[in-house]
Amino acid sequence: MVLGGGGVLVMLGLWLYVWQPLMVEREAQSARIAGYLSTLQIARAAASGAPVIAPVAASTTPIGPRVTQSAEEAGIPLARLDPDGERLRITVAKAGFAEVTSWIASLEASSGVRAVAVEMDRLTEPGQISLRLTLEDVQ
Repeated sequence: MVLGGGGVLVMLGLWLYVWQPLMVEREAQSARIAGYLSTLQIARAAASGAPVIAPVAASTTPIGPRVTQSAEEAGIPLARLDPDGERLRITVAKAGFAEVTSWIASLEASSGVRAVAVEMDRLTEPGQISLRLTLEDVQ
């Protein structure tokens, strides 16, 4: 009887401390995998409808004149242009934040340049900033 009771206790211990924790963990992992699969399905559906952005053709015009022309069109007064090898450092003493951000976006979208570093400082006038910007040609 002691041996039979000991065998039952061993089986009960194995079921309680081995089998049950494994089953609980298996259920948790199954739920986690189902979540990953649904996220993957959503990502694939979103990727199929995502617009493809055509790369901007490399321009033969130097970066300085392209940036100067773009700034004039956007109404942004450039205080200083400093060539730095393949890059161009730009300083703007005072401009509107909204105008500057849309100008940088249009530079990257249509002028074939990429902003490498952008440093903006708030001025005392509302909505006005000073800007230090480093640009490079898109290769």
